[in-house]
Amino acid sequence: MQKKTAEKRNQADLATVLKLPQGRRLLWRLLQAGQLENHGFVPSDPYATAFHCGQKSIGLFLQSQILEVSPLILAQMRAEYLSERNARQQEINQENEENNDA
Repeated sequence: MQKKTAEKRNQADLATVLKLPQGRRLLWRLLQAGQLENHGFVPSDPYATAFHCGQKSIGLFLQSQILEVSPLILAQMRAEYLSERNARQQEINQENEENNDA
């Protein structure tokens, strides 16, 4: 298979995954595991630094692949994550209030 054909197929595969809420949630978790918001340096521990840099490298690769397919999808994925997290926090708060009233 030619390189351009493989790239187009890979982009189409990723676009299909990104259309599904389940796919966006999975990819968001993988991006979070990539520790993109943190630097990888661990003072006096070159092995931990290498490990974190490896995680970040994979996260950056995945992020670049996603941005090639759909530049705005990361914002959507983040919004969906925050919405679910806030809904879950509200459930927890409500349960706590009910337990405190009992």
